[in-house]
Amino acid sequence: MFLDNELDEIQAAKARLVTRCGLRRQMVLLETHTAWAGLRRKLSLAGLGLSLGLQVSGLALDYLNKRKAKNS
Repeated sequence: MFLDNELDEIQAAKARLVTRCGLRRQMVLLETHTAWAGLRRKLSLAGLGLSLGLQVSGLALDYLNKRKAKNS
């Protein structure tokens, strides 16, 4: 009787531990996916900013070259 009660408590504790470990595993996967998504978003924005910067500098150089050619 006493051992049956103790065995039930151990089984319940084991079930809680299994559930907690499963939730922790899912949480780690979710955090990993979130971190990768954030990194990809930052790299994408950095690439967009770089390409826009190159386009603007190209337009500025073209403008300056045309202005110089016009004045010469």
